[in-house]
Amino acid sequence: MPNLLLISHGSYAKATLSSCEMILGQLKNIKAIEFKQTMNQDDLLKEIEVAAQTFTKLDAIIVDFTGGTPANTAIRFQAQHPEVKIYTGLSFALLLAVASGTPFSDAYKQVAQTSGLLGEKKPEEKNKVSTITESTTQKTAMFVRIDERLIHGQVATMWTNALKLTRLMVIDDQIVKSPIQKTALKTACPNGIHLSILTAAGAAKRIKQGQYQGQTVLILVKRPAILKQLVDLGVKLPEINVGNMSTKEGSQQVAKSVAVTVNDIADFKYLADQGLTIYHQMIPSEAREDFMNLLKSNEIGGQN
Repeated sequence: MPNLLLISHGSYAKATLSSCEMILGQLKNIKAIEFKQTMNQDDLLKEIEVAAQTFTKLDAIIVDFTGGTPANTAIRFQAQHPEVKIYTGLSFALLLAVASGTPFSDAYKQVAQTSGLLGEKKPEEKNKVSTITESTTQKTAMFVRIDERLIHGQVATMWTNALKLTRLMVIDDQIVKSPIQKTALKTACPNGIHLSILTAAGAAKRIKQGQYQGQTVLILVKRPAILKQLVDLGVKLPEINVGNMSTKEGSQQVAKSVAVTVNDIADFKYLADQGLTIYHQMIPSEAREDFMNLLKSNEIGGQN
């Protein structure tokens, strides 16, 4: 039986393991860790590394779904440990099959065959072909989100669908230089969606040249400093959604998922002074909150 590490958003992985052990008894070769909302990729990567050291040999990681932070972080771990396989679609049925000694390929088939409405004969599934639907007009619809996790579950599912995106644009001068991080982003990008990974200068040049006409684009950045660069390079940005900025040394919490440093505050004030609307909204179903008011209400909006 392989040594497995389960990773999920929240306690799902631990709960799945606990449920499986109710049937099979204690499974010493399987461990589970959770990705919490207050964590970033680096925090999770450290937990994976610690957990991996408890095995004589880690064979595989099972994550909840493709494109989430657990999956993206597992890919980063795999880059340093290529012998470790990564599987997605963590579920009780899948884990029960694998923990019972079923090979992964057969376990996935079993899950597919046993899911659905009880008593209903499942139709034969046809191969699905993902295509990109381009807008029939030449106008570019552009959105901006600050999210330190970049392409993850909320972006890959909720925001992509809510905004009817055709392209995700990650702008980060450091990621452009990292083949590992670029591979993780490409893996996380949903089927049928274009992906651009650019420096601030490269993005500004392409946007001003009108290279994305007829597309619906979501710009993703980790911090407001990148947006300040774009403005200084002559890019006319739409309103800015602040989704997630993790806690760092010297940062202050202004919302459940947002912590800012003195430099961040200065960048936000600069953007607001350019007439840009800045709001906080984690997921599309939540109400927007005026982000500059959040800074003021936490008594940190008056800093330079």
